Amino acid sequence: MSDAGVSAVADDPEEAPRRLHPATMLLGVIQGAPSTLLGIPAMLALVARADLPFILAGTAIAVSLAAFVRWLAWYRFTYALTEDAVIIESGLFSRNRRMIPYERVADVGIERRPLQRMFGLASVTLETGGAGADEGALSSVVLAEAEGLRDMVRRRRGRTDAASLSVNVSVAPLAARPSSGTGLVFAMTGQRVLLWGLFNFSLVGIAVSVGAVQSVAGAVDWDRETLWNAVAARTGVARSMPALAWAGAAAVGSAIVLAIGIATGLIRATLRDHGFRLTDEGGRLRRTRGLLTRSEAILSLPRVQLVTIDTGLVRRRLGWSRLRVQVLGGEGAGGRQDLAPMARAEEIDPLLAVLRLTRIAPDDMEVVARGHVWRAMLRRVGLPALVIAGAALVTPLALLASPILLLLMVAATLSRRHHRYRAASGLLHVQRGVFGRTMWIVPMARIQALSLRRTWLQRRLRLATVLVDTAGGGQSCRPDIHDLREADAWALIDKLRATGTRVEATDETLPD
Repeated sequence: MSDAGVSAVADDPEEAPRRLHPATMLLGVIQGAPSTLLGIPAMLALVARADLPFILAGTAIAVSLAAFVRWLAWYRFTYALTEDAVIIESGLFSRNRRMIPYERVADVGIERRPLQRMFGLASVTLETGGAGADEGALSSVVLAEAEGLRDMVRRRRGRTDAASLSVNVSVAPLAARPSSGTGLVFAMTGQRVLLWGLFNFSLVGIAVSVGAVQSVAGAVDWDRETLWNAVAARTGVARSMPALAWAGAAAVGSAIVLAIGIATGLIRATLRDHGFRLTDEGGRLRRTRGLLTRSEAILSLPRVQLVTIDTGLVRRRLGWSRLRVQVLGGEGAGGRQDLAPMARAEEIDPLLAVLRLTRIAPDDMEVVARGHVWRAMLRRVGLPALVIAGAALVTPLALLASPILLLLMVAATLSRRHHRYRAASGLLHVQRGVFGRTMWIVPMARIQALSLRRTWLQRRLRLATVLVDTAGGGQSCRPDIHDLREADAWALIDKLRATGTRVEATDETLPD
């Protein structure tokens, strides 16, 4: 779209409805080509006995009808920026009208896929705090117009936020005040992206590859006996030594699986995080990344609910961690977004300062109750011990897996040492994990609800778990504090309740 059109977006609050770029229709055809190709065999079988003129006429009618439907869908899709909302209308026969007030817009994202970059286009996404459930999307607009739309929505959202304050803006909470903006605050070089890919060992890629190998093996009728013969021939292992043949085949298979996992992780990290840059623009962070699909996201600091710093066993030894934030809406489960996928400690602390957060050393945090070890033993060791004991009744060789129980017992014992918490200076710090370790930093004002829960075993050990709920979070990765002494749990809740957090006490019997 022309510069005049872009300026109209910025200057005319009651603009006429606009349409997407006409290339949207062509992009839709290209993107739908793979699914269309799947139907070609069925179409060929249907018209196998038809005359050529009939086939050509039918093809022309089908193409014309499809083109008309795409044109009609493009023509019926309009959007407009009014004084107080973004209005999106769509629908071929029944009209759908979506009105998104500016104050509900949590983030305005710009993404450029490879085909869009060829046409100079971009996708604009209006995220409204519903973790992807309630969003407005403009699939193809000119890049300059996409940036103009984003700037206009940001300005009008800021105006509505300022108008909604019941007191003077100068007494707004610290989290709502814009920072000075310091430009680039974090970036990842190509070497660091590749290193990050090495730690993104992909189990999904392995599963897909194993399935493909099984399909190929079934197609060429290559059974396991053939595989063992091939390994024996390559390694020089005689057929009279089947155990060595099995060991050789297992080693080769493990090497292949490892190579596939590493390669998949490298590819995923490169495609997603190439050119990763994070800049501070005063009250918001702009993140750009991607090799083929270039995405851009704006993170408003007042909408950050909590921060997580996670690391694995190897990464921790090498001094690497990942910094993520949980926001209202955004990509990923529960609205979690990466701020620094692979960062050193000296890089994480300045990022926390931009978010107006600080972290404390684990040694300055409090350890949960001793009874946590008994529950950890039950959860981590109990079921594997029963499985090994049951298998031993069938074959004594199952007892060779007993050392695994010792490793699990060590992990259960260490879990208490690394499960720590502290509530001070308006922040709740929680740490969990033995090999992989995660620290949560939660502003107390962002806590939506607290729940006190006790299981059957916890009640007999006089323990309780404090469940911490925040906006935009999921159920799988919450900053819960397990196995506190009951008195300590209630003391912590009373301290957090001072911020106005709602408290729920759950006392039903739950399994461990």
